[in-house]
Amino acid sequence: MATVALIWELGSDYGHIGRFLPIALALRERGHRPVMILRDISRADEMLGPHGLEYLQAPLWLPPVQGLPPALNFTESLFLFGFLNARGLLSVARAWRALLSLLKPDLMLFDHAPTALLACRGLGVPRMVTGNSFAVPPRVSPLPRYRWWEKKGDPVRERDTEQRVLSNANEVLKALGCPEIAQVADIYEAESTLITGAPELDVYGGRADGDYIGAINTLGHGVSPVWPSGGGARIFAYLKPHYAGFESILGALGRTEASVLVFAPGVAPAVARRFESARLAFSSKPLLMEEVREQCDLAICHAGGTVDVILAAGKPLVLFPMQMEQAMTSRRFELAGCGAWLESGKSVAEIERVIRKVLGSQEIAANARAYAERNRRFDQQYSLQTFLKVCETLLQRSHVL
Repeated sequence: MATVALIWELGSDYGHIGRFLPIALALRERGHRPVMILRDISRADEMLGPHGLEYLQAPLWLPPVQGLPPALNFTESLFLFGFLNARGLLSVARAWRALLSLLKPDLMLFDHAPTALLACRGLGVPRMVTGNSFAVPPRVSPLPRYRWWEKKGDPVRERDTEQRVLSNANEVLKALGCPEIAQVADIYEAESTLITGAPELDVYGGRADGDYIGAINTLGHGVSPVWPSGGGARIFAYLKPHYAGFESILGALGRTEASVLVFAPGVAPAVARRFESARLAFSSKPLLMEEVREQCDLAICHAGGTVDVILAAGKPLVLFPMQMEQAMTSRRFELAGCGAWLESGKSVAEIERVIRKVLGSQEIAANARAYAERNRRFDQQYSLQTFLKVCETLLQRSHVL
């Protein structure tokens, strides 16, 4: 039996746990011991407890970093997580090493975990870097700009930030007695790198050297959807109540003739009561996405992992990105022609117009079906089996199996 650490360090929400859950269950079925080390454990027992899976709290950089301009690329984003302060970064790295020395993993899987990767460099334990395309930056120097759709860049600033992060990272590695790196992207050196997505939606653009295996998600967690009565098209909306345009989206949905089912975790009861109707209902529990994607005609979300889930069924979406990764996804999604995306601040009438346009467009519906057909090989079974095969190969090479 091998102990496999599944490590998530950066990012929010529960897409990372949702990706880890089927992997962990499959590893356990093969006789291994999966242990998740998670950034956010607030819902871990809800999602993992019923399966009896182990989880631990990840060491994190907590002090807020203020006064920085919006990040140009992921290198600058690292400033927010300790890479601006070599001594503090060393403290977090030592905590990672202490935790892993207690766990003694035979294989480590890293999903959006740069500090953990830095800390574990040179330990002699096989490592796999995985996650969606944003969590697996290209191996180039400097790292690509986030806003690739804008022509203007700042090469001097990009070189300066590359050197600053590189210097601090190497100071930590030197203190740990580990091999130093030549570029920031070398933090992501590993025995294997698997991108859990399709090339078309790679936020950095499709990579010739990218090992894409398709998305891995938890599709069987939740309850069956119960759609409001009244007939018409079915719209599923997964929304965050703290989104600035949350109520505008609900207002627009309420003006359609569709049957609308909304999952908005944490929505205030008063808000839900104000918008619910015979045609619009809220689900208080997560929904079985396997069923939702087959039954809905359109999905609305913030451009996270739901995009992969819905597109796999050939259904269109309307996206409302909330942060940079989602904005990058929305731009790639736009190129595929499978729906539309809107920035915050749009009026109820504008949102309604776009929803109606996407819902009524035969061209968009055909594009979504064509996307699903082009990426048909990336079904969940293929993605998971490919992932597990690589895990077993890494364990065999290290003579664990």
